[in-house]
Amino acid sequence: MKKKIKNIAEIQIGYQFRGRIETDPEGTHKVIQIRDFDALKNLQVAGLYKVLPKYNAERYLVNKRDVLFLSRGHHNYAIPIKVALENTIAASYFFILRVKTEQIIPEYLAWFINQAPAQGYLHNLARRGTHIPIVPKSVFENLKISIPDMETQEKIVKLNSLIEKEQNLLTNLQQKRTLLIRSVCLKAAKKNIDNK
Repeated sequence: MKKKIKNIAEIQIGYQFRGRIETDPEGTHKVIQIRDFDALKNLQVAGLYKVLPKYNAERYLVNKRDVLFLSRGHHNYAIPIKVALENTIAASYFFILRVKTEQIIPEYLAWFINQAPAQGYLHNLARRGTHIPIVPKSVFENLKISIPDMETQEKIVKLNSLIEKEQNLLTNLQQKRTLLIRSVCLKAAKKNIDNK
């Protein structure tokens, strides 16, 4: 079964800030920006800026089971929100997707958007201005999502989670190996100088 994304999820463009987003110690809300995701697309909640919205931010709130889609730039990816958030909004370059049917798991929806067929569709129809490509909402909402049965979706989500864990482990291993090699090299260089 295939359905247009607008028929399975409410699509809300993120909060529009006037000018640069700057942290405010008195802020009532936190804001999710591109900078808040690590290389493996994990949301780093601890670093979220506090902001004081200038107008009602209720419709821009991001919650667990929502999916964020980055609509601007050369890499348009979707990220499922897996943790509970409080008074947290998304910046305007994100679309906030709120699944409105029991037929699809949010993590599966994000996974499908990130696959080659969906990415190809979005890339081909993205507007290319003078600076940054943008996926218009009118294009995004017509993206067709393949929806298998729930058991298949759950299996795909589990397999994808295992791949992400493996990537995390490999990244950590690589970083530790790099530090070890640098440390050994520095000791060797220092020893060589001390022996002269």
